[in-house]
Amino acid sequence: MGNTSDVVIIGGGIVGCATAYLLAKAGLKPTLIEKGSVGNCASGFSAGLLNPLHGSGIPGPLEELARRSFQLHTGLAPEVKDLTGIDHQFRPVPSIYLSFDDDQSNRARDVLDLAERAEGFESRWLDGPEVLSMEPRIAPGVAGGAYVEGTVQVDSYQYTQALLQAARDRGAVMRQGTVRGLRASNGRVSAVALEGEDVSCGSVVLSMGPWSGEAADWLGRPVPVWPLKGQILRLKLPGSQPPCLFTGPGGEYVSPKPDGTTWIGTTEERVGFDDRPTTEAREAIMKDVMELMPAVHQGDLVLQTACLRPASDDGMPVLGSVPGWEGVYMATGAERKGILLSAAMARVTADLVCQGRTDLDIDRFSLERFGG
Repeated sequence: MGNTSDVVIIGGGIVGCATAYLLAKAGLKPTLIEKGSVGNCASGFSAGLLNPLHGSGIPGPLEELARRSFQLHTGLAPEVKDLTGIDHQFRPVPSIYLSFDDDQSNRARDVLDLAERAEGFESRWLDGPEVLSMEPRIAPGVAGGAYVEGTVQVDSYQYTQALLQAARDRGAVMRQGTVRGLRASNGRVSAVALEGEDVSCGSVVLSMGPWSGEAADWLGRPVPVWPLKGQILRLKLPGSQPPCLFTGPGGEYVSPKPDGTTWIGTTEERVGFDDRPTTEAREAIMKDVMELMPAVHQGDLVLQTACLRPASDDGMPVLGSVPGWEGVYMATGAERKGILLSAAMARVTADLVCQGRTDLDIDRFSLERFGG
């Protein structure tokens, strides 16, 4: 064996970096392997909207995991900022969930119900004139909106870099390489095979994002995780920035950022591993968001980005031990909520590696649900 590590983490996105930090903090010596550069995919291009009250699976199967992860971020984010000095712009930004008819108003009011059950949030209903008094550029047909204080935004790239730096400062090793497979001895993982060498280890964490499906050949069982492309436009709007995050009935959003730009998005495209920005996506985003705020058409396009998010066949994360492989764990498949769910996914994984158990109920997220 060329090298030895307590734990090998495959994948340098925010989940892998957060897991490396928590394991190093626990006294282990993890090795993080990334074939490209850290944060160069979805973790680096995400809008960084941390909101446990809204989105696919909320309310529903993701509600508990999202709420716990949000709570973990409130401790983790300032901790790694203090350790590294990297300003990842973790900051509260109020949110308004807009509605334009009665059915949409009922769905927006669900956010208020969740906010009442969750600690640290304040919320109230705004009628149409109240919304327009806060932001006159919202489409005049707005019926109202759920206003929530307590939601957070973060610079996802800088946050990922801060987690990596904090992990390395505590003894984690970062290296580039392409993984070719896993070695096992008596049912337990014993090494990770790279090109030309093996890294011996006692545990492996697969946090490979949209490339997680490659692990199916290593594990001998299905890993139905695939790339879900998302594109975002960064605009410079005339006049002042929007005072908060505005989200529409279809999930489209208008998000103010500290650098003076306003981000609007996003798309959900199943186009394989094509991560090129497209004119079609730009036009689709503008069309959708103009229904919320027609004034975005007057903005100057600063940058258009595209990234590949990891999505599973049932839309839920893949998290926990891999059946038939002692010492192998998966942490992937968070789709559009990867930044939000990263803290809980890392916490669960670190607990399983260190203690063999976790206090979060993750049975519904097991790889086993897809069969063997």
